[in-house]
Amino acid sequence: MLLFARREVLSELCPQAQFHYVLHDSETSVARNDIERLPLLEAVERMEQIFLGPLNPEKEIDLGLFKLRIPQFPIEGVREAILNALTHRDYQHPGEILVRHSVQELVVTSPGGFVDGITPENILRHEAVPRNRTLANALVKLRLVESSGIGRKRIFRSALVYGKRRPVYTTDGLSVTLRIFNQGAHEALARLIARLDAQGAEVGLDQLLVLDAMLGQDFIDVGQAADVLQLSKEDARRVLDAMALPPLSLIERKGHTAAATFHLAKGVAKELKGKAAYTKTRGLNPVRYAEMVREYLKDHQKIRNAELRELLGLGDSPSAQVEASRYLKKWSQPDGFLDKVSEGAVHYISRKAI
Repeated sequence: MLLFARREVLSELCPQAQFHYVLHDSETSVARNDIERLPLLEAVERMEQIFLGPLNPEKEIDLGLFKLRIPQFPIEGVREAILNALTHRDYQHPGEILVRHSVQELVVTSPGGFVDGITPENILRHEAVPRNRTLANALVKLRLVESSGIGRKRIFRSALVYGKRRPVYTTDGLSVTLRIFNQGAHEALARLIARLDAQGAEVGLDQLLVLDAMLGQDFIDVGQAADVLQLSKEDARRVLDAMALPPLSLIERKGHTAAATFHLAKGVAKELKGKAAYTKTRGLNPVRYAEMVREYLKDHQKIRNAELRELLGLGDSPSAQVEASRYLKKWSQPDGFLDKVSEGAVHYISRKAI
């Protein structure tokens, strides 16, 4: 009945199978407001027609001799979002599936919370748990969904491959909402991914998640990567180490301890963030560090680990703290220019001041 029933049958026997599509042409006005009871297959087809048409325009960017087309909302992600909502909603709940579509974002809300242990924090890794196994099996046999649950990963990859913002799942326990963002595309990242794919160095979802996180920060450590990837620290480290090796060579490792940080590789940083990005994230030339500390001591007389890290632009990560300690220890050796003072908070002063 859910797959093939006529509208009048659904209205009589399954009135909760309501599909609501709203098109916003501004924050305060509605251009289209469709409320219908549709069989599932027709609902999917209806959404595909909308997002393959002029309501989902594409932008072209140059990619060598070719053009890369970037839609506002990638049809692959839209299809998976709608199918997930239709398949996993709670049909005992009187609510409806609501799709809100604007230039800024696509919001899909379906009745019923997450099923059996799935949360926004593990949704990329948790095995598929269908609420209605019979319905899920039918859609698998129709080759509309995958039994392995990779549809959720497709939603994320279809956005991130164009440098768009990472999709977001939320729940209030009674419904699940998925937000897919337009907000333009990071054209440089889209070009980079397309070029690597064309060279046979496919950039997978894990790598895209890391790159997305690094667009907004100077470095990433294993703990942060584990949260972004929804993986253990051990598995996250493997992902980062692989990204630092050919054929990808997207990032560089800084430090050799468990607290090591990872930065965008020189060419990648320049391409994605501009000419000065690599120098900024990797720090100044270490040859000048001692000279800068000497100048600092002329004005401030003493220096601590935190002040050294701020002076050299090392950051506040655990690996940066270790690196700063290593420099201070080196410069306070017999042939150095610092003396360590342990009274009160540990600090260092210029040796010639004694």
